[in-house]
Amino acid sequence: MNGVQVQNWKGAIRYRAARLEKVTSSDEIVKIVSDTANYPSPVRVKGSHHSTTNCIVNEGGTVIDITPMNRILRIDCETRTITMQAGVLHIDAAKVLAQLGLQFYVNVEIGNLTVGSGACGGTKDASYISEGNMEFGQVASYCIAMKLVQADGTILEVTEDDSELMQMARSSYGLLGVIFEVTYRVKEMKPMAVEHVRYSLDEFTEQLPALVAQERSMMLYLFPFLDRVVVEYRYEGQARQSVTAWQWRLRNWVWKTGSPGLARLVGMLIPSKDWRHKVLNWHNRLSIWVMRNILRGRHTRPVDQIIHYPEQAGFASYTFSIWAVPLDDYANAIRAYFDFCQRYFDEHGYRCDLLNVGYFIAEDKQSTFSYTRSGPAMTLDPVSTGAAGWNEFLVAYNQFCSDLGGTPLFNQTRGITREQAQKAFAEEIPPFNETRQRHDPDGRFYTEYFRQLFE
Repeated sequence: MNGVQVQNWKGAIRYRAARLEKVTSSDEIVKIVSDTANYPSPVRVKGSHHSTTNCIVNEGGTVIDITPMNRILRIDCETRTITMQAGVLHIDAAKVLAQLGLQFYVNVEIGNLTVGSGACGGTKDASYISEGNMEFGQVASYCIAMKLVQADGTILEVTEDDSELMQMARSSYGLLGVIFEVTYRVKEMKPMAVEHVRYSLDEFTEQLPALVAQERSMMLYLFPFLDRVVVEYRYEGQARQSVTAWQWRLRNWVWKTGSPGLARLVGMLIPSKDWRHKVLNWHNRLSIWVMRNILRGRHTRPVDQIIHYPEQAGFASYTFSIWAVPLDDYANAIRAYFDFCQRYFDEHGYRCDLLNVGYFIAEDKQSTFSYTRSGPAMTLDPVSTGAAGWNEFLVAYNQFCSDLGGTPLFNQTRGITREQAQKAFAEEIPPFNETRQRHDPDGRFYTEYFRQLFE
């Protein structure tokens, strides 16, 4: 077959592009975008390809590999901004900032995120409270400027001076043009405290308003088959000369390697679903004990929370999905989700072989397709090695969350339908489409994935 095969990081999504071109400058991008005869449409950008949905698929089109454009151009310590080429990895920039006593507002855990992708797509992490202020939970919310190559080959700079276009660009997923330079707002780095508290499902749902009122960042670990919730609280810690990192090294090793590797082995070596179920529950109980009794610290570095994954997923790797549910509905939603998981296992013999997680995210109107645009929310995020049964589970999970009035992410909620997308973003899709058509009237960047969701 002609063309070149491309796949996402996990290897679960594959497609064949007509052309795959690495670029080192904006001039090269202009040349590709302008040359419709030799570089067929659609034109899409490839970073680390960690997305879990078909938003990356560009069958028969042109894929621009932006990763060689990986230079940090300038850091302004006075205005607290960082300007970078779009292919810079989030974790690499975070480490450079840390040397200057600065940090990103959102320490998204997938350190392989390219900053260009983070500037125009959805990300997930818990909102952090700093100096008494609730921060946003998405990386794009702190992108304050970007440069992109438009469909006609011209350069467009988008800034906060045009707030409406900036909101569109922050969730444009490359549909307005090829982003090659971004500027983020950053902040002073301060120690971060972390601790884990276990709750029964009843305790968590009854205390949820009080837990949110504590004004601490909340990441949830959900255990539907144990009726337990563990909350990872993060907040500003104690200032001291030395900081600790072992807590995050242990936690990140478990996330990146330990748990996915064990789950893969369990799936391979234990054919009985009932025995697999017992082993996974044992592992979950051990995880709860470790989080409660070991993973705590009062003075850790935020940058150490970020995980640097291998360039390609190996034996020990995982995938996930995400829907956000309005905060006011979350107590009922999490109860329903636990019942859903238990019922699905009883009926189909499938359960997620890794943890379910969740995040508290503040209201965020900084981007058009923000999943908390209508108010604060919390998420229900299944995590899996991607073993047999995962994709079928997601079909039922997507409909369950849509029925709850949830909101997905186009790049991290696999398998959503047009009806689900239109229900979640009924007010946002029409004006975005108008803007997209104005900047790209011939659909140079418009892929079949978005066409099916938007039209």
